[in-house]
Amino acid sequence: MNGIDAGRLLVFALDVKATPGRTGQSAEYARLVARYLSEETFRQLFDDILEGAGCSVTHASPETGLVLLAEADSAWAWPARSSDLPWGKKQKEEHRAARMLVVPALLAFIAPTAADLEDYVDDHTRLLPDVPVADLEDYIRQFALQQEAANPNPVGDGRPLWWHWVQLPQVRSAERSARTTSTYLVADVLDFLEEQHLAVRRDNRPLTETVYRPRRRLMAHYRDLFLHDLFADLQSFTTSSYERVERTNNDEGNQS
Repeated sequence: MNGIDAGRLLVFALDVKATPGRTGQSAEYARLVARYLSEETFRQLFDDILEGAGCSVTHASPETGLVLLAEADSAWAWPARSSDLPWGKKQKEEHRAARMLVVPALLAFIAPTAADLEDYVDDHTRLLPDVPVADLEDYIRQFALQQEAANPNPVGDGRPLWWHWVQLPQVRSAERSARTTSTYLVADVLDFLEEQHLAVRRDNRPLTETVYRPRRRLMAHYRDLFLHDLFADLQSFTTSSYERVERTNNDEGNQS
């Protein structure tokens, strides 16, 4: 029975759309997650199966279910081929680098502190905020400009991601197509996350004008990004931005 249940749990864990619930297949997923969390023997069996397939559990909770982290050469790597990632396709260096900046920036935009991350991942009653494409692009651009002001001339082959961002136009012009703008790159990455069921598209406006809401599973899936120096810089920028807004609001309130 343990082996059968482990196989069933694996099927659910590989389905990013599956979530534990109270009825039907969702209830079966909830039962299996409860076994994984409470029964050490069953959990060890499941983890051993995953290890043999190049995977591990990066998050497990009754609300979210199991989130798997797969090694690059695993049969269950997400997505199946690295070239399927929007920042893994054959494209200009500045476009690829800019796309790589979008996901950590999105996470910092909605969860500027470690406590925010834990709250969003663990508290299933806390709703993740909507994120307009234009707002996220402006947030990334302001971060990139701040970094450029502190280090205006990075040299060498390993230029930081933000440097590539400031080289891109924000909006379309007579000389630039829409697909070469940073606004389009943000929209394209968010659209990819929506296709992977890691975000929800909130309206039907044109791609670069739309609004997305990240899913809680995205936060758990990318938890390791929060240990990266880039994310620490984004966190610091977000926190300082909030503080500047609060000071401005307080000054305006005192003047009135």
